[in-house]
Amino acid sequence: MRFLAPCVTASLLVAAAVGNEYNLTSDGSMNLQGSLGTVLSGTLIGDWDEETNPDGTRTLPGVWGGSGNNPISFELTITIAFDGDSVPTGPLHLMLDPKTASATITGLAWSVTSETVLSATLTGTALYETFRTVAPDSLYPGGIPIEIPLGEATINAATITQTTSAVGTATPIDGQPGAHDILVPVPATLAFIVTNEALGELPMEFPIVLIIDGTHQVGDATDFLTMTADASFDEAGDIPGEPLPTIPLEIPTVIPPGDETAGVLLDLALTSASAELAINADLTAIHQQSLSGDVNGDGVVDTNDLLAVLAAWGPCESPCSEDINNDGQVDVNDVLVLIAAWST
Repeated sequence: MRFLAPCVTASLLVAAAVGNEYNLTSDGSMNLQGSLGTVLSGTLIGDWDEETNPDGTRTLPGVWGGSGNNPISFELTITIAFDGDSVPTGPLHLMLDPKTASATITGLAWSVTSETVLSATLTGTALYETFRTVAPDSLYPGGIPIEIPLGEATINAATITQTTSAVGTATPIDGQPGAHDILVPVPATLAFIVTNEALGELPMEFPIVLIIDGTHQVGDATDFLTMTADASFDEAGDIPGEPLPTIPLEIPTVIPPGDETAGVLLDLALTSASAELAINADLTAIHQQSLSGDVNGDGVVDTNDLLAVLAAWGPCESPCSEDINNDGQVDVNDVLVLIAAWST
């Protein structure tokens, strides 16, 4: 067969887009901090029932009350606060295209808490109208927010998963062949689970844009991507939700204070939510180079590898050894890489 002249081959290779998978190393770190708030609105009412619980508590509105068993307006705000560090793990696929000075990132799928469990603090704030109870007799002055500690929580199963392909810039670095400064905004989803003894498991999910700002360098056997990864999320709004199951609650008497408790039932529904999140990370990802063009893995680049590439011509989904430059297509660019690495 007829080969291209080495100088022509080299010039074409420089213009070809090259992509590889990079995996995060253990010397990186990520800080995840945030404050999440939910507002639950509804009513509080005594657990008295004429037939099933005639000795139960009755609730009466105002200082002097009235008669019967009356619902009292009630609002509960739950705040979850956290600030912790972790060592994330996982891959991303980076493709550099010198012709367009662009960098494309796909397949970013990081586990944020694979080796670390983050701590969180839960606080509840109750706000209600003034009411009285009967059995036991007590007055509950309203209008003043009352803090309700809900204890500690953990954040686990935290992940950052890319949602669509992301294209940014790749600027060559003078004096460093093959090196580029890259800047790519990556649309992604941050998901995690907040676990608390009282509230159970609370799954959370937020859309974010992860700004990847780093340097790509080519080594003898390993390519390096050193980068910062930052994102923020700050939103609040009304979120009408389905009513929660009725919550039975024993509340201590207030005026007069004592050892007795009043049995009440809470009927609440989610009415609004807010979230303020920040991600800041310093990370390193590496790609271990293999013998470029050795499609069949026999240690040499020869006719057998060329035949394999020709047989797989066209679109080729990963993993695809014939797609030597990992751009999703088996074409002339892969042939050029193979020829440049020819062994015999």
